[in-house]
Amino acid sequence: MGHQSSNSNRALWLSSFSSPLEAINLPIPEATAGSIVVKVLDTVIFPYAEDIHKGRLPIFNLALPLVPHPSHIGRVHAVGPDAVTLNQGDLIYFSAFITARDDQGVFMIQGHHGGEDPKAKKLMQGEWRDGSLQQYQKIPLENAFVLNSDRLCGDFSYTPADLHEISFYAMAVGAIFEAAQVRASETVLIGPATGTFGGVSSEVALALGANVIAIGRSEKNLETLKKQLGNHERFQTIVMTGDEAADIASIRGATPGGRGVDVYNDWASGVLEGSPFFGAAIRTVKNRGRVVLSGAPSGSINVPYAFVMHQSISITGKLGVDRGGINLTISLIESGIIKLGERGGARHTLYSLDDHEEAFREAKSSGGFKVYHDITPNPW
Repeated sequence: MGHQSSNSNRALWLSSFSSPLEAINLPIPEATAGSIVVKVLDTVIFPYAEDIHKGRLPIFNLALPLVPHPSHIGRVHAVGPDAVTLNQGDLIYFSAFITARDDQGVFMIQGHHGGEDPKAKKLMQGEWRDGSLQQYQKIPLENAFVLNSDRLCGDFSYTPADLHEISFYAMAVGAIFEAAQVRASETVLIGPATGTFGGVSSEVALALGANVIAIGRSEKNLETLKKQLGNHERFQTIVMTGDEAADIASIRGATPGGRGVDVYNDWASGVLEGSPFFGAAIRTVKNRGRVVLSGAPSGSINVPYAFVMHQSISITGKLGVDRGGINLTISLIESGIIKLGERGGARHTLYSLDDHEEAFREAKSSGGFKVYHDITPNPW
């Protein structure tokens, strides 16, 4: 690729779904009004990221070409002329959920998801095209969240890789706190629970004082999750059998008084057509209970119309998290309620941009809750 000059920006370029990521040198972006440029320190690779880049998950609506991948941890490299708080050198978390400034109903996820409105393509193909798999990324000013470096990196000794777990916990806060409005002592059913998002949602619900029932097909994986969460006294697991009546009875039997759950949070994977546990899970929801759909299956689900109506159950879809939820996530971490990295039992394996093929391969084969594979475009 040739020698990298001091003003170049090493990046991974996705030109088509049929071509592999290519390491190239781009110019360092300029910070214009309403933006900042960030020196990217770390971004976690999702197990399903390769499937997105190969076009196997069209639900993400990527418009190519671009530098892929969403959020990151970084340091502010340059600020636009209208920045009043952010300063060069600030340690920040970048949330990649971007809404159009002149239409809050239009959204996309920078470098990751093209949104559902055709107008969102203007964002993805224009000013906010390129994602985090590069050394320097231009992002909207309002999407940078300053982190307390003294507290997080000093008192807790967190690294950028540890801190990027914020992105997962923020998604869980969006589902559990913002959408489901979970309160202490309520019972929350989460499933499938043994993936990354099911795990972090279980942990967030416990942190908020809820009782949690995690469901999945693998007893081994559920036992691993239970250990990862410290064998918490408010955490139970149920192995789903596929016999709907038996599964309903098992879940209800695990709730206080057998009365059912207050909340069901569904995290069905994007590789599925529908949700494997929805049919049984929704029939365990109490009167005036809440169901939050947070996964990414491409198909449909069957809703028991009369049951939902008679029980006054609300069903909500939730993608991502709002600003308040991100701030709450950061507060939970800065206060030590949620622990990251080794303090929280997680491990990170780090890769350079040039080692991205290995990073994606290992993330797909062994990545998951508290087992992370990270690309570090710049040294810490």
